[in-house]
Amino acid sequence: MAGPPRKLIVVDDDPVDVRFVLRAFSDAGSPIEITHVADAEIASDRLDAEAFDYILLDINMPGTSGMDLLKRLRGRARTAVTPVIMLSSSSSTVDVNRAYANGANAYAVKPSTLSGYREFAEGFTRFWVDVAVSP
Repeated sequence: MAGPPRKLIVVDDDPVDVRFVLRAFSDAGSPIEITHVADAEIASDRLDAEAFDYILLDINMPGTSGMDLLKRLRGRARTAVTPVIMLSSSSSTVDVNRAYANGANAYAVKPSTLSGYREFAEGFTRFWVDVAVSP
């Protein structure tokens, strides 16, 4: 891959899930540089100040929810077209539909195993880094 590494911000308040995500991307040999933020408000500020290629966003967080952050991001010039992938423990059709209606580019249910997270990381990299044309 030529050029600087792609940058992903992971917005999730669950430290166990975050460890799984970080390890999975590392194990998959993904060329993505990952930043973790555990709070939607801090993530909002960070995304105002710094450009990321992708946003991996949990829905259920204390305070500002991932869904509220998604709506906010879609209303800003800097993040209006940045790919947002929702990664949530919820498989509810209501949550899935709301995420897409609010501008999510993809929705995935959090895997229950490290190997499931690794498959997610490999699939993410194959599609978002190797195939998709970024804005």
